[in-house]
Amino acid sequence: MTGSADRRRAPVRALLLAGVALGLLAGPALAQSGAPVPLFPQARPADQPPATSPAPAAPAPDRPASDPLAAPANDGAGRSALPLDTPPADGAGGGGDAAANAPSPRAPSGMMVEELKAPDPDGVGTLRANEGGFPADLWAGTSRVEAEALLAGIPAGLSSPALRDGTRRLLLSVADLPAGEPAARSLAALRVEALTRIGDLAGADALLDMTNEPLKDEATATAWTELTWLAGDRERACTRVGDFLGRFNHASWQKWQMVCQIAAGNTDMALLGIDILREQGDKDDIFFRLTEAAAAAQKTPVKGVAEPSPVQLALMLASGRLPPPEMKVNAAGPLAALARAEQIPLVQRVGFAERAALLGGMEATALTAFYEQVEGGDPKAMTAAAARKATPLFRAQLVKALRAEPAPAAKAGLFKAGMVAASTGQQAGTYGRLLLEQTADFRLTVGFAVVAPLVARLALLQDDPKAAAPWITLARDDYNANKDEGAFARLWPLAAAYGLVREVEIDKTRWLRDLGGNAARDQADQVLLILSALERTPDPQPPFADGSPVGGKSKAAAWLDAVALLGPEGVAGAAATDIAEIVANLNRAGLKDQARRLAVEAIASLLRPVG
Repeated sequence: MTGSADRRRAPVRALLLAGVALGLLAGPALAQSGAPVPLFPQARPADQPPATSPAPAAPAPDRPASDPLAAPANDGAGRSALPLDTPPADGAGGGGDAAANAPSPRAPSGMMVEELKAPDPDGVGTLRANEGGFPADLWAGTSRVEAEALLAGIPAGLSSPALRDGTRRLLLSVADLPAGEPAARSLAALRVEALTRIGDLAGADALLDMTNEPLKDEATATAWTELTWLAGDRERACTRVGDFLGRFNHASWQKWQMVCQIAAGNTDMALLGIDILREQGDKDDIFFRLTEAAAAAQKTPVKGVAEPSPVQLALMLASGRLPPPEMKVNAAGPLAALARAEQIPLVQRVGFAERAALLGGMEATALTAFYEQVEGGDPKAMTAAAARKATPLFRAQLVKALRAEPAPAAKAGLFKAGMVAASTGQQAGTYGRLLLEQTADFRLTVGFAVVAPLVARLALLQDDPKAAAPWITLARDDYNANKDEGAFARLWPLAAAYGLVREVEIDKTRWLRDLGGNAARDQADQVLLILSALERTPDPQPPFADGSPVGGKSKAAAWLDAVALLGPEGVAGAAATDIAEIVANLNRAGLKDQARRLAVEAIASLLRPVG
């Protein structure tokens, strides 16, 4: 038995020794090259032939062409290139006759040996289903062509936090690829470009950290450059412009190079760029005038440019000139750039910052920094009544006062005014996060019952039912004691969407009275319609006429159809019937969490808090 075991192990020893020998042979070559050894197979450009390994100096005349010693020492994945079922040639690896005459070793039964392949860039992501992403089968049932069209159709400037957050999670999810052959553009490029459209530079950069393939797509490279520069990271954008100028042919890259030159004070090169572009037939006279004015160090306000392109706006800001007051800007990147432009008065910059935050282009920390720059107002004048006609300056002063107020009771009064001063979209977004942070000092006592419905509302709009639950209980106690002045009427449907209140326990007659009586009946009906769509188990799709089942939409298609239907305005201007249908479709696709958050935002828009 011992002899038999030795014979079985002999081929394995031979393979191991052969691997060592190959490593020794390859070692000097690797040491001379100095190049890193890739852990995964590297993609080869289409216009390059496959690399071949140099032949041994004195090959044996009877060595077959497929001799593994003629192959690289590993297969590109860090493994020996020797096949497991082929013994080494005579004398190779020091195995001797025992190795040459032993039976071929085989992989253990039930195991397969496959080459380790690099992940497809189109399917990579930063979120898995258990990390807040969509399930990996999100494209199941959708063709590649349809997927590309859906991604390309994601609109810019989504003002609904629920729509924007769900879209961001979809775009960042690790995904199985849809069936079908790819078209001209990769899914990875379309995803990065869509992330820039919704103002999510951090998400776009996170995908680019995993694969640089999207920046080989000119439209994606353009979108990334525009948002990166306008969001304040000028140096990083300008560093990549040189690469893009060498890769792509569009004149826009020469313009971005000139913007970077103006920002760096290299005006002579920028003027030379104008001459080159004019010789090429470019007709962008606005850009040329802005460049010439920047080279002449003009600081007068720009006139006559109502809707500048991103590169024109970047040139205005790089030269330190004041943009025209009639200028129309509605995208996250340009708004964030205007907010950071110190030549613009602070009050206007605060307004730009709020709009950028509403569209996902500014985080809470940055928005706080703008609010803290304004001159403080009188906290006694910051009442709920005054908040009904709030301006960006009023909200900035209010948040500044709220953050500075040490007394929890006084803080609660400012918090109430802050809620009345904000739209539902603001409450559900960056501004709402700033307010929710300030409720940490509030106490779950009767003295804070007056703000309990507002704290609960805000926590639910921020998708934090755990934080909302104790405040819902406090608000309900006040409601049962007939002390809430109708505030619970505007809260319970939101709580019911999260299962924290049961609709059957609500006195609908009293609810309608608390909402405003018969004048509020239509409003109440719309709320119940949306709530019933969320709570109802979705009916299966009826079969075709021949009895065959109807295939449901993929999760991605169901969500992106909702995004396309609601558009930049989101749920704010949508009919309740449309919202209910969208919620039902999302439920049917298995997207219960996304359906709930959308429904909560829609219901909250119908049930605004009363100051």
